[in-house]
Amino acid sequence: MGREDFAGRVDALEHRTDSMEHRLDASFAALSAQIVRSHHEIRDEITATLRVEMRAMAGDLRGEMKEMREDLREEMYVLHRLSGDRIDKLEASTVEGLAESRRYAVMLHEEVLSRLALLAEIRRG
Repeated sequence: MGREDFAGRVDALEHRTDSMEHRLDASFAALSAQIVRSHHEIRDEITATLRVEMRAMAGDLRGEMKEMREDLREEMYVLHRLSGDRIDKLEASTVEGLAESRRYAVMLHEEVLSRLALLAEIRRG
């Protein structure tokens, strides 16, 4: 193998290496671009999925909150009614107690008056 033949083969090999390097760079650039596109597509799909799921969850949450509000409103109504009943009973009990206290006060007053009248008779008598 001669020097020229060897030099030609080295030139051909360098040319092939350069060609492979250019193709490898192009393939790498294409692969990088594809990876970036895939990343964007995946991110967009995940974002869209999350938005749909969040909307569904928000709807569910609104429904639960409405239920809780209705339950709370009902409980408050029951407590209001019970409080009103207790207040009515307390008021009736107070009115009864006052009437009974007046009766005792009148009885005591009459008894004091009768004793005073008795004492007055004893002193006169």
